[in-house]
Amino acid sequence: MMDYILYTIINLSCAYFIYRVFLRPQKTFQFNRFYLLITLLLCLISPIVELQFFSSAPSITEVSFSNSELIIEKEQIIDTSVVSKTKKSIDGNINYMLWFYLMGSMIFIIRFSKNLFQLYRLSLKSYTKHNSLKLIPIENLKNPSSFFNYLFINPADLKNKKFLKNVIEHEQVHSLQFHTLDVIFIEFVLCFFWFNPFVWLYRMAIKQNHEFIADELSIKSGIDINTYLQSIICSRPKEQRIHFASGFNFTQIKNRIIMLHQSKSTVLNRILKVGLTIVLFAGVFVLSSFKKSNEPLVVIIDAGHGGKDPGQVSGNIKEKDVVLNIANILKTLSNDDIKFVTTRQSDHFSSLSERIDFINKQNPDLVISLHCNASSTDKESGVEAYYYKSDDVEIYSKSMEYSSLVSSELALNLGLDIAKISIANFKLLKEVKSPAFVLELGYLTNKNDIKKLVNNDNQKVIAETILEVVSSVDN
Repeated sequence: MMDYILYTIINLSCAYFIYRVFLRPQKTFQFNRFYLLITLLLCLISPIVELQFFSSAPSITEVSFSNSELIIEKEQIIDTSVVSKTKKSIDGNINYMLWFYLMGSMIFIIRFSKNLFQLYRLSLKSYTKHNSLKLIPIENLKNPSSFFNYLFINPADLKNKKFLKNVIEHEQVHSLQFHTLDVIFIEFVLCFFWFNPFVWLYRMAIKQNHEFIADELSIKSGIDINTYLQSIICSRPKEQRIHFASGFNFTQIKNRIIMLHQSKSTVLNRILKVGLTIVLFAGVFVLSSFKKSNEPLVVIIDAGHGGKDPGQVSGNIKEKDVVLNIANILKTLSNDDIKFVTTRQSDHFSSLSERIDFINKQNPDLVISLHCNASSTDKESGVEAYYYKSDDVEIYSKSMEYSSLVSSELALNLGLDIAKISIANFKLLKEVKSPAFVLELGYLTNKNDIKKLVNNDNQKVIAETILEVVSSVDN
């Protein structure tokens, strides 16, 4: 979500900068109108559009291992900390932000609906027809405003024939050009992107460009430019007007006067600037939508033990079977973004060195070694994770982040109160050249943990939780 917000702000800032530098000084008003509308829409959708230029990398070949001895070296545990509240804190902050956003959007949606309803009520009043416009007199209305083919005007302005002629010609352009649709569109976008400052700048630019179009076409219709300018100057720019309606004096008077007196640049100059604008924005769109490849994040799931090494045993429950089931479920959850690769797909034994060699050859993005815990007392319970304090800062930080979030989220989803993360010098963690952690899913010496670990639904929950956390960290 935050990535999307950041991308839309960057995209719109670039597109708006292009408009201000290359198009705003030009009298290419119709092109400017569609540039603003189209680039606004494209900038909002480009972060969720992926333009793929390269095919995905070939799948990693999975292999089985021959039977040999498994050796796990657990030299020492350096530090232990409880992190079960980590994910709760993150989720809490996200929820506050989401509620804040929803409240803001709700306010703008109410405002949007209220203004439309106000215009609908005004349109029901009696009117007089003048060309294609329906003139509706509104008492105490300071400035004339149009909405589609309705023109709301103060009755006093109807008596000033020169002013009325200029107003009608101006507002008729708004009506025939369907500028109201542009206004409704940008106001609707604001309901959901009210937090983006460049949407507000786009809103101002769109409405200002409407006035430039109306001014230009009004003068071309044969109205005397001096009389027309006098009408603009004598109007009341700071008075309140009807929302969503196109006003005769909406934009700044100085800008409109300057644009009316400005002569058109040469055709070649306009073509060059419009062409450059298209090329520059196309570059912005492509870069914001570009996806170098669809190569997924590769996560190796090392199902501990196997074959002649059952791991921890409780009655007929064996550690090797529990972790293998979960590893195989994870394998089926592979998608375009994350590919799970298992070190074994059946009840085979492989040495620790073979596992490490296999993992390093694949150069994965993450390694998770699944195990079940045991204790001398049946009171011990919960999820634990171990990572190695590598000299490589990136591997160290990622191992700590993944292990913290996965263990704490698993504890929450399985209904366990304890989630510990520890630094340990396991041989697997020391020699693997990727972010890695050992995940102890629960204690086979605790009856409550056993019930949760052998339950098929809970095994799916474990696999789905790992997928969800890895996906969220990756994004």
